[in-house]
Order: sequence, then C-alpha cells, then structure tokens
Amino acid sequence: MKMEFDIVTPESQGIASGQIISFLKRLEKIEIPIHSMILMRHGKIVAETYYRPYSREELHRMFSVTKSMVSLAIGLLCEEGKLSLEDRIVSYFPEKIPKEGVHPYIAQITIKDMLRMATAHGKTTYKQKETKDWVGTFFCVTPSHLPGKLFSYDTSASHTLAALVEKLSGKELLMYLREKVLDEIGFSSDAYCMKDPMGVSIGGSGMMASSYDMLRVMYLISQGGNWQGKQLLPVWYLKEATKKQIDTFAKGPTFEEMQGYGYQFWCTQNQGYVCYGMGGQLMLVLPEKEMILITTADTQSRQGGVQLIYDAFWQEIYQKISDQAIAENPEECQRLRKEWGTRELLVPFGKNDSLWSKKIHGVVYQMDDNSRGFDEVLVQFFDGEGNFIYHGKNGEGKISFGIGKNRIGKIEPYGYRIAASGVWRSEDTFFIRVHVLDQCIGTIFIQLVFSEDGITTFMKKYEESEFGEWDGFLSGKALKKDRELDN
Repeated sequence: MKMEFDIVTPESQGIASGQIISFLKRLEKIEIPIHSMILMRHGKIVAETYYRPYSREELHRMFSVTKSMVSLAIGLLCEEGKLSLEDRIVSYFPEKIPKEGVHPYIAQITIKDMLRMATAHGKTTYKQKETKDWVGTFFCVTPSHLPGKLFSYDTSASHTLAALVEKLSGKELLMYLREKVLDEIGFSSDAYCMKDPMGVSIGGSGMMASSYDMLRVMYLISQGGNWQGKQLLPVWYLKEATKKQIDTFAKGPTFEEMQGYGYQFWCTQNQGYVCYGMGGQLMLVLPEKEMILITTADTQSRQGGVQLIYDAFWQEIYQKISDQAIAENPEECQRLRKEWGTRELLVPFGKNDSLWSKKIHGVVYQMDDNSRGFDEVLVQFFDGEGNFIYHGKNGEGKISFGIGKNRIGKIEPYGYRIAASGVWRSEDTFFIRVHVLDQCIGTIFIQLVFSEDGITTFMKKYEESEFGEWDGFLSGKALKKDRELDN
C-alpha cells in the first residue's frame, strides 16, 4: 500500500499558518507564476497548494531536477560495483570517439567531474552541433578548458551520464530507478522521461513527474536513503552528493547559485541542498530545521524569479519558525487550507470590459508583411470569454481565453495545453497571458492596441526553444467583420 504523509497544522510544527499565507501572497503580488507548493516539517505536510489545473497527481516538467535523479542512479550503479566515480567517461563510450581521436582534455574527464559540473565544456554540447546524436557531441565538440578544475554548468554531461546509466543497467533511466527505489516509495506509475532523437532519456531536463513524487524522493534523501526500514540509496553517496564539491561563486548568476554544487545537487543558504530545475522547480531540503519545500513554477517571464522565491521563503517562513509547537490559530489555519489550498494561475491585472470590446469584436485585421507568418488576426468576445484567432503560413489557429480568469485549451499548431486569460489594460489595449502547461513550459504575452482603422501588437514568448513566431511587433489594418462569430 502506498504510504501517504500525515497532514498536520503548521502550528504543531512551529510555523504560523499566516507565515505561509504571507509567503504565497508575496509571490502572487510580485507576479511569480507558482504552479504548486508543498511544505513539510518533521516528516509531516503542513501546507499544500496547487494552482489550477495543476493538482497533486498532475505531472509537471521538472527540467534540471532530472539531473539529480541521474545522480541517484549513478550512486546506485557505483554501489553495485558497475562503475567508479574516478572512471574516465571515454572508457564507456568507445563507439562515440571521433575517428581522428578524442581531444586530450575530454579523455581526462571522470564521472566525478561530470557529476560536479567540472567537465572540459563551457556549455551544453548538443546545443552547439546539429545532430541527432546528443551523447556523441560530448566527445566530439572541441572543449574550452581543462576538466576537473572549474564549475561550468554543462547539461550534456548529465545527459551523457543518463546514457551511461541506461548502457550499464540495460534499462531506461526511470525504469532502473523504479526497480531500485521509486516503486518502493510510491512514485507515480505514469511519470516518464522524454527522449532525445536517439531514444536516450533526456537526463538533463526531461522528467515528467508530480510535486508529490518529488516530495517522496526528497524525504527519502533527507532520511539518508532509508524508507520504512529499507535502505534504498547508499548513505555514503547521498552524503557526498548533497554537500559542496565545487565552488560556484564566479559562475553563479544569483546569490543562491553562488553557494556551491555537489553531485548534480545545488547547495543553498542555511546549510541546505536543492534539486533545481529551470523556472522554479525547487526541491529544497534544510536538514537543520528538518524541513522540505517543494515548488513548481514558471518564472521565465520574471527576471530573477527563482531568487525571489528563495528570498520570500527565507524571509516569510524560515526566519520566523520555532523549534517548538506554537499556539493554534484556527481561523488562519482554515484560511490556509481552503482559500490557499487551491488557487488560480496568475491572470493579468486590468479591467474586464471596454467600449472597444464591441467595436473590434470579430473585425479581421490584415497584418503588414512580416517574417513570423501572421497574415490575419481577429478577436472575439463572448460572455466572460473570448478567442484570439490567427491565420498565416501554418494555417489557422485559435487561443481561447477567459476574461479576468483562465480558460484551459490548446495552442495550435503545437497542440500544447494552455491556460489563457485576457484583460483590458486601458480602454484601447487588450492583454492576453498564455500559460503553456505541457512537456513544454512557458508563457506568451500578447498585447493588442486598437485604433479606429488598425491594430498594433507586441508578442513576447518566454520559453527555451519553441514559439519563435510569437516574438516581436506587428501592425495591421481593419478589413471587415466577415468571420463566423461562434465560441
């Protein structure tokens, strides 16, 4: 039977419910798009919040949290005697060595170097070379420096380690971890890892799992790998993996990322360690306070957003906790459970109506020539909802949005699930915010400014690799209302 964690009042664990509410309020006030938050202390859940459509069971792209899972698999293989951390990676992939031979810097890279991001590469190799063989690029892209000396974040190292796990175990990355660890702790049976073009699990960023899955993993790690009396992960490896193995001060873009790096785990302030994925996927363990914080989010549209999550947590919760139980506040506790247990994804601030709503409803705008392929656009407004319809080189697409609220749908031609909302920022300016909620996580801003005979738009996408056409300025002229106006 799958073990569920006890849910208790925050006050019983030395945390005021109001502190947690202040933390979540602060993030919403500064426009941090949180998707979920779980807070645990002393092995008990004190708060759990999900932003619709996310829920406890919903899978979420974990991005670089995947790296930490690869690290756990490496630790298990090491415990089995199938590898040593001092082994050189080239010895495991002779088939990937270039015909002209491998660069001597690459020949020196050890598994330990790769775990602590001390390879010979200054950046991810498969993003530098057009090829289906992502693993192969690690061995053939010209290195930038001697390995083993300096920290430089290299996602291709994590991906190559995932390939190593699959090669030595004969199983897919998550399947190997399931058999050794994950099934025992109740990890979601539908969780999976995306694959590269050659079928290798994307060890640097490809895992789809739930927030609760990650709570289980982090609790296991915090207990030294022991789950209900069973030793599932090697104690010695976890101790090494979660402590500072290399300095990150010179390379860290934020204060938190200057605290050091272990074996695919980041070090944090307050003697913590964290699995950190782009956009605010944070799986933070604070051993001294026996506390775990899990967040999923999309901070790509908010510069410095991940650091803002940390700062809010340190200031609103961590610095105010007590080592003893504190007086209960039933009203605040109930408010935390009901009002803050389920929330709406961020919607933009503005008015729900404007005189322009009727003027431009269904008007077709012919766009000026542009490189992004938009020929025509139109906006439709209905009772509390609307559509942004676009036509161009990729055919016709539609984004359905709620007015002042989110509407769940899809964005074409990608087919990704989205939550979209729109408001009037001023009488003539309508703004649509699109949350992309799929294997691809991101945000698209669409600003539409109307005049008597035309439209000017600015679109901005905050996503790593897709939606290139949704970026930049467009202008167009009004034609006529000749489209079928239906919802």
